[in-house]
Amino acid sequence: MNKVMLSLFEVRKRKQNNTTYSAKILGIALIATIWSGAVVAEETERTRSNISCAFENQEAFAIQPQKPWVVTAIETVADESGHQAKMWAGYATNPSIAEYGDTKYIGYFDENKEFTVAKRTAHEVSWTIIPMGEKLEHDSHSNVAMAVDTNGNLHVAARLRFSDKLNYWVTTTPGELSTLTRTGMIPQWKDKDKSFEAWVSYPTFYTGENGQLFFRYQNGLPGAAYTNIYQFNAAKRVWELWDPKTEYQGLAKVFGGWYTNPSKSAYPSVPKKGPDGRYHMIWTWRGGESADSNSEIHYVVSDDMHVWQNVKGDVVSNIAFMYGDTRTVVDPIPMGGGMLNNSGMGLGFDAEGRPVVSYFKYSFDNNEKTTQLFIARPSGSATGNGWILKQVSAWTGRYDLANNIVDSGFLDTHEGAKPIGNYLGIQYMCQFKVHMLYLDPITGERVADIPVPVNNTMPADIEKSAFAPGNFIWTQLVFTEDSTETKAVLLKWEAGPYVINGDTNVSWTYPLEGSPVTVASIERK
Repeated sequence: MNKVMLSLFEVRKRKQNNTTYSAKILGIALIATIWSGAVVAEETERTRSNISCAFENQEAFAIQPQKPWVVTAIETVADESGHQAKMWAGYATNPSIAEYGDTKYIGYFDENKEFTVAKRTAHEVSWTIIPMGEKLEHDSHSNVAMAVDTNGNLHVAARLRFSDKLNYWVTTTPGELSTLTRTGMIPQWKDKDKSFEAWVSYPTFYTGENGQLFFRYQNGLPGAAYTNIYQFNAAKRVWELWDPKTEYQGLAKVFGGWYTNPSKSAYPSVPKKGPDGRYHMIWTWRGGESADSNSEIHYVVSDDMHVWQNVKGDVVSNIAFMYGDTRTVVDPIPMGGGMLNNSGMGLGFDAEGRPVVSYFKYSFDNNEKTTQLFIARPSGSATGNGWILKQVSAWTGRYDLANNIVDSGFLDTHEGAKPIGNYLGIQYMCQFKVHMLYLDPITGERVADIPVPVNNTMPADIEKSAFAPGNFIWTQLVFTEDSTETKAVLLKWEAGPYVINGDTNVSWTYPLEGSPVTVASIERK
């Protein structure tokens, strides 16, 4: 899940009643990412980026307001005794909500930071709430991942602390949360005495064809980690590592190679199913803890998420994606080139269903270094790397990543391109203002850059706070993966800002008793 925030949020002026969202499907018109390594109470007046993104040709274009969101169901999570679930409110965390049939599951950190899983079916009045016996011991990088396999069993993974081992649980009986059992996940390597589960970050589940469940995580220090992807064999109820045909086919992929002591860490997108029915994926490589250590953008596509091809149709290694492999490179941006993983790149499609990679990086014009938005589209040529690159913005200033600062002057371009009428549109956020960039679909020339009206705000029942003013907190939301632009299921709580510098000592005011946990269904009507 991506962590995102309502575009109206102004950390310099407001301390409560702002809303954090987490869902790719709701669009960047709702959002602005806040990484609170810099945004803390005593630093809210500081801005370390002079990036400026002007609107252009506003008069000729307009965005039609969408239908408003309406709450169709809402409840506060409580067990059969009436005891309300509470969530840690000191700083932002990354809980999870999942649906399977008529059953909802949530995973979160309670008011005492204890990792907790809860479940309710449609016919049940109360929730089954189970503490997992583990506590949150790290900053906002910590996260919960949940998914249900084709047998109906719940899989749960959580990052609880820095340099954490893989924490994994699975039910042994479908639908029975009481059978959720901690277990080892990945089989032993055939040529190594222990598996790569010792230093886990960013655990993520996702599904492929016919509900095939995949699990991905990063193993190792930032800038020197493997990123492993495994597949679940539902018939055998095991995560596969080895396949007789290729030895590593069951593993699906590894970023960084085997036993290579990688000097870079991959930050891949979740494979995205395109209009062509194939799975598309992009990633960048990060060389260390600094946000300015990212380099290279890569792209691959697959029918089954096992055999991958580059944009020219060449099959690439079934064993590993490697840094510097020119076969998959979209743009060979060097380290210090001004690109950022996650919020700095997006994957979308044009009206013909072709992939469009959008990203920002530094541009040099008359010896002036600025941050600009670029797009990459398939060239259709057998020569070169198969991509045509084009700058599509006219921004001024620079997003200063070298200082590892991401604050109120931030930039977010993770939303992918999409056809809008006769144009190619890219939504992005700059200085907490949401833009829609219109491009000529043939030439890629910029036609207009206009403000997006904030018409996606949540209903009052979702926005309202459970606390009196004075806390440095705001409403935060996470959505199920099946949520759409017109119908969604969400998990709501309130908490402080993101903390990503490893410091878990909270210096601002927050409700010590924790925040109520709410689950709601909403629709556009």
